[in-house]
Amino acid sequence: FDLDGTLLDTETLSCSAVLDAFGPSLSEEMRAMLRETENYKLPWELKKQTLGLQGHAWIPLVLEYGRKHWGVRVVQDGESSTGDNLLPPAPSVSEFWERWETQLSDMCRNVDALPGAVELVEGLAARNIPMAISTSSRRVAVEKKRIKHERIFQHIPVIVCGDDPEVKNGKPAPDGFLEAARQLGVDPTECLVFEDAVAGVQSAVAAGCKSVAVPDPRMKPDAFVEAKADEVIRSMEDFDYRMWGMEDEA
Repeated sequence: FDLDGTLLDTETLSCSAVLDAFGPSLSEEMRAMLRETENYKLPWELKKQTLGLQGHAWIPLVLEYGRKHWGVRVVQDGESSTGDNLLPPAPSVSEFWERWETQLSDMCRNVDALPGAVELVEGLAARNIPMAISTSSRRVAVEKKRIKHERIFQHIPVIVCGDDPEVKNGKPAPDGFLEAARQLGVDPTECLVFEDAVAGVQSAVAAGCKSVAVPDPRMKPDAFVEAKADEVIRSMEDFDYRMWGMEDEA
């Protein structure tokens, strides 16, 4: 399983944390506009580009979007970072990442599971299917996200995180899913991956796994078909065990 947006509903919280991470470089007027027009979430045209990526990949996209659309100032080499009537410049990628993770970690203690996630994990456990999580999140964040969700995590002994040394490259590279399969002691071709992001499906395909896409309702299924997902479903509640040759509960 992917974690964020697949098992746990972190994506809404993540958007708020991203906007907060801009700090004073994002004007209060622009924040008010985003509350009114986007319910203080990232516009979908931006959000869909960031799904499944690690911070070093998606944060530059967000900073550039902020520069183009929200009047955020990104200081270039040799340019003064202060001046009359100027807002402070945007933080660096590393500072933005740290701010975002700190804010999101505090929020994620109360994150909810997505519909059908608990029931699917328990159903697979009842069928003696070994399970793992492969996530782009860092391990410290995962530990906070799991606090309320032992019904899920008690059945998933293997958790591969984006900052694990074995994961040299993030999604869409296959590293995370290959490492999860290795720790489970199974061949990647015998694994079924659940993902909400195109980059995650591409990662699963590159690893040789089968994949079930469970996308955000705003995503067009065609994007996942093009990424070679084996199945696209609206919700975990729609997963059909029989389609994948899984026996009834043990």
